[in-house]
Amino acid sequence: MAELAAVLLESLQAFAKGAPQEDDITVVLVKREVAMTDHRMFNRSFDSIQDIFAFTSGFIAGQRLDPGLLPTVDLALEELFTNMVKYSRMSDAAVRIDMTRVENGVEVTLTDYDVEPFDVTRSPDADIALPIEQRKAGGLGLHLIRRLVDSIEYDYSKETRQSRITFRKTMAGPPPPGGAARSGGKHAGD
Repeated sequence: MAELAAVLLESLQAFAKGAPQEDDITVVLVKREVAMTDHRMFNRSFDSIQDIFAFTSGFIAGQRLDPGLLPTVDLALEELFTNMVKYSRMSDAAVRIDMTRVENGVEVTLTDYDVEPFDVTRSPDADIALPIEQRKAGGLGLHLIRRLVDSIEYDYSKETRQSRITFRKTMAGPPPPGGAARSGGKHAGD
């Protein structure tokens, strides 16, 4: 913007050809950003994983975001999406994934339709201090995601039977000690 303002002022002086300036000069420049959000619908199938990875890769490249975001975003999406496919069997609806550019990163929302609630922010952490033979199966994926992303939130609407999981990942720095910030989630009708 500074370079454009300088070029405009130089052009004005050239146009004036040395004529005295009788008033002040005001320049207002407005920068229009390209769309910073995109979404796609994905069939509720494990076969959709590669299409999801192509979507995330294209979004991050198109937004000129740090490619270092991609491994964490893809891991989080794969875990959350496969859980939806595995455990929300009563629905055949496609899952919507929204990606939005945020400062130094991305915010991703998965919307699942016609499902029962399952708040990923309230599932218990895996006790990784226990010996493997004493641990309960399951929960390690969510445990890991909560430590890799900056934040994760859950929202459920009873009226529409719609579940939304939103996570944010930035390159601004490492996640806070003890894992990612967790939301208690919002639940319609609670």
